[in-house]
Amino acid sequence: MRSCAATRSTPLLLRHATMHSTLRPLALLLLATAVACGERPAADSTDNVATDSPPLPARDLTALAEASSWRGEIPCADCAGVRTVVTLYPDGTYRSQGAYLGTNGGGDTIFTDLGRWTHESDGTRLRLRGAANVPGRFAVTTDGALRMLDTDGNDIASDGNYTLRAVAPAVTVVHPARLTGAFTYMADAAIFVECESGLRHPVDMSAEFPALQRAYADAGGSGQPIVVRVKAHLDNRPAMEGTGTERALVVDSVSAINPDDGCAALRVQDAVAAGEWRLVDLESEDAGAMYVADDSEASFRLERGESRISGSGGCNQFSGGGIMRGTTLVGGPVGGTKRFCNAPGVMDIEQRFFDVMARDKSLRIDGDTLVWSNGPQDIARFVRQ
Repeated sequence: MRSCAATRSTPLLLRHATMHSTLRPLALLLLATAVACGERPAADSTDNVATDSPPLPARDLTALAEASSWRGEIPCADCAGVRTVVTLYPDGTYRSQGAYLGTNGGGDTIFTDLGRWTHESDGTRLRLRGAANVPGRFAVTTDGALRMLDTDGNDIASDGNYTLRAVAPAVTVVHPARLTGAFTYMADAAIFVECESGLRHPVDMSAEFPALQRAYADAGGSGQPIVVRVKAHLDNRPAMEGTGTERALVVDSVSAINPDDGCAALRVQDAVAAGEWRLVDLESEDAGAMYVADDSEASFRLERGESRISGSGGCNQFSGGGIMRGTTLVGGPVGGTKRFCNAPGVMDIEQRFFDVMARDKSLRIDGDTLVWSNGPQDIARFVRQ
């Protein structure tokens, strides 16, 4: 078991940000989660990824077909470097890991993060939104590498190397991360919704799950979400329903439970269900922008209590099933009226809108705008009606 100096946590992180301002994007993205070190075997270590591996062909991140990883060693103010790995999944999720190297006899301190990623600028830039609650941004270079940017999306003013190179096979990060989420336990089903990314995970009932279950009950939990802080990792476990396996959250330890704590994912759920949303932007099937007129009536409303979506496609009224799972809106086929409208483009917009409505979509709120994403691709934007 590696030793870990207790002082290598947020105070050290702040010293790094002060002493070496260009490290801040990495610190905020990969290291803002609390220290997690030494508790598990290094099965998830990136040591087995050779730094001198031959270059891999550039991947088209607008159509990522399989889990893919990038790795590099980022400059560090008071250590030998920060070994960093980012693994992107086709469903728009990611896992990342950063490890301080050669840390004054304290051992390598490992930080992990997980969340969602989306394209920016036609796939030439990426944005990561995770449990660390600070967006990470990368530019995709012509040779398929990822170059770290600052939190505003600008190049980092430094002579240091902030490039992560593609590696194979993909690295599965399973080192525990410190997570804050809304936990619900009801009818032998345990669910954890990570507050910042909105990702919804079934919770495996092994390891320290009994401690979480007891704390939930002691806090008055009875089928409603309560905010908890845990150290946990993702792993493939037997499916909660049916056969096979599913990616589940395995609880390594329980840090705190507080029914009064806020949770961004729950706020998104409340905001989406609080009124009607008018469509202002829509992507076509081939990711091209479709023209949505300023006076378009295309809109939707989530009736959460009835697990129902209703609204207008711009010509016809519609309704269908819809339920929030974390910040993913799970939809299905919609039905409605059968009018034909002659205004240019209205029927094309409506048909595409209905197609998108029937799919699962991750939702986020950027300022006053509600964004729908299909995996890593933003597909629609709305403003409150």
